[in-house]
Amino acid sequence: MKVLIIEDNTIKAQDILRCLQKHYPDAEVDTAAAFASGVRKAYRDKYDVVVIDNSLPRYENEPLNILPDMARIILEEFLDLEIAPKSVICSSFEPGEKEVYFQNIVFQYDLCIGFVRYDGCSSDWENRLISLIDSIKT
Repeated sequence: MKVLIIEDNTIKAQDILRCLQKHYPDAEVDTAAAFASGVRKAYRDKYDVVVIDNSLPRYENEPLNILPDMARIILEEFLDLEIAPKSVICSSFEPGEKEVYFQNIVFQYDLCIGFVRYDGCSSDWENRLISLIDSIKT
């Protein structure tokens, strides 16, 4: 299995990487820290799963220019490029309104299999991420 993590927060990216390596030791996992590099890698390297943060910079050389709604924009870009890696949104957010927003994205885009509320103080997000990835493997 080939997995791409598109995440600009180094600690969060390391947490996701650690989780994936623990549960899928044979997986090939790559990272990208911005919209442009993530889409380029996804197009070039054909991943099975892409884990996407929702707030990202457009380019890696602009790390402080964080834009919202990037998960949806990345999914749109995947469709424009005619690639369809199964995708999971993994974002830090407070429960409530944002959950409805992410549910709508999952409903709208077949390639988005779900979303995970990342919380570095809990392992619940890991269980949810693994559950979503396992759902596409069966």
